[in-house]
Order: sequence, then C-alpha cells, then structure tokens
Amino acid sequence: MKHLRAAVPLTVTALVAGCSSTPGDAAPVVPSPSLDSRPLSTALQAPTVPKVDVPLTLEPFLADPCVSLTDDQVIEYLGNPAETELGTENSSGPSCSWYSGMRSNAQISITYPRLTDEGLTAIYRNKDVHAFFDEAEPVNGYPAVSYGGVDNRDEGECLITVGTSDSDYVNIDVYLGDGSVGRVDPCDAAHEVATAVIDNIKATN
Repeated sequence: MKHLRAAVPLTVTALVAGCSSTPGDAAPVVPSPSLDSRPLSTALQAPTVPKVDVPLTLEPFLADPCVSLTDDQVIEYLGNPAETELGTENSSGPSCSWYSGMRSNAQISITYPRLTDEGLTAIYRNKDVHAFFDEAEPVNGYPAVSYGGVDNRDEGECLITVGTSDSDYVNIDVYLGDGSVGRVDPCDAAHEVATAVIDNIKATN
C-alpha cells in the first residue's frame, strides 16, 4: 500500500469532523499496548533497512515528549481545548498523548521507545508478525513505516514509526475522530503529524 500525503492539508476538521452528538464528554481512547513491547525475534533475519543519513538528537524530547508538538499544532489537529497526558513512566519509553476536547475520539500519541538500539532494524526484523506492514513515504527525508499487530486502519487508527538515526526512532499513533473514520486515511493523517514532529525535532538539532 503506497502512502501519499493527504490531498488537502490536515486540519481540525480532518481529525475531529463529525464529532459525536452523544451528550457529555466521550471517554478518551486508551492507546493500544506498544507494539515495541513484544520480544524481538533473534531467529528472523532483518531485510534491507533504509539508513538514516543525518541522525537526529532526541534528548530534549526524551526529557519532555510533550514538546513534540507545539500548542498551535495540537489545536490545529485536535481543536481547543485538548487534554494532554504525559507518560514518562511508559514501559516502552517517554510518551505524550493528546485527546480532543470536542466530544470526539480523536487522539495523537507520540512515544520515544527505549527498548532497543537497533532503530528500524528491530521493526523490520519482525515485519512478518504484524497484521500489516507498509513502507511509508519518507518523513522530511527520514525513513518511515506503518504497521500494526492488529489492523485498525478501518477504525481510524494508524501508527507510523520514523527512523531518526540507525539506532533510534519515534512512534506517532493517530486515532481519527468519529466523523472522519472512513473519510480520511488515518495513515495520511499520521504522516502529516509525523512531519510536524520531525520538523520540531530538526529545529533543535
């Protein structure tokens, strides 16, 4: 499956359009357990893995993953107000999640896994155990893949992993708002958010 950038810029409408009309706030979507928590198979040989020509330093984002997106970007994608949840004790690595405050299930979660120093090699080695695994278009020149232990794309979820060096990567997991499911490709949305994240990381390097 070839992932192209969305034909129109990702906006609040794209992520949260058609918000639920059910009275009261919708319960936030709980992020799926990290796919990176699975033991890495040493028996499988990793295929050719794209290399990262210009490594990015992640230290500021490991200390505070919630600076991965600016306040304006969060408002653009999820509306205002949006709930922020810092996950410094996440077993897979520092993370930050944002939930729409517009009675929608729209959500963005960003994680910096600390389980391996093999970068995308660890992901590629286990590609065959996933329900789907697609090489995405590079994100500002950095290699990316979308994959999932369960294929939830029809339900509006897509995870994109971007290699920031040959030993590191960042996960961007996007859940579309109720009214956007079936109308917006969640992997296009995840790619758009990933582009903003990589831009912000590059700005600190």
